[in-house]
Amino acid sequence: MFALYVVAFVCWVSASSSAPPSCQILLQPVEKLDFNDLKGMWALVLATYSNPVHLEILKRRDSAGISFTNHSGSSEITFTRVLHQDDSCQYMQANITLGGSGFSFSHNNVTMTFLHTSCLDCVAASLNKDGKTERFYLFSRRREVEAREAEEFKAQAECLSMPAPVVMDPTKELCPEQVSRDSAPTAGQDA
Repeated sequence: MFALYVVAFVCWVSASSSAPPSCQILLQPVEKLDFNDLKGMWALVLATYSNPVHLEILKRRDSAGISFTNHSGSSEITFTRVLHQDDSCQYMQANITLGGSGFSFSHNNVTMTFLHTSCLDCVAASLNKDGKTERFYLFSRRREVEAREAEEFKAQAECLSMPAPVVMDPTKELCPEQVSRDSAPTAGQDA
């Protein structure tokens, strides 16, 4: 009988060692963001939204991205969302200040929290409104990520109880980075 317990224990240990990482590990926020790690343009690779209507709108986008710039050398950073759909580019800017593992948009109680990812040139970000995750993004310096990186993001999305992520088409053109700072600051939720 003891041998049966030993075999069962060995099987349990080998099965649990190949199990996916726990949600506690997958949802670890980045400890301290640094502007130098974020600056520049990031392409949206995968995303999911809790609202099915917004998820359908995302599926119709050609491409999307975000950009972090600092023109003045101050602690204020310009966060720009770039959306490409139907041969048109939209640029939406907001001034933010990084703090801890993310930043907030003060006028509408929205926070963006960055989570750890094994993808070295990626940022995983959850958009939270009133404490609830509404959107979850994987941005990268590349247009596509490796299968294991996509699987990790999908597991993170599952841990957040989000629908299956949409994979953006890497063959669709990105909008150019906007040089002008003329756009009205907005932080709506259409990315």
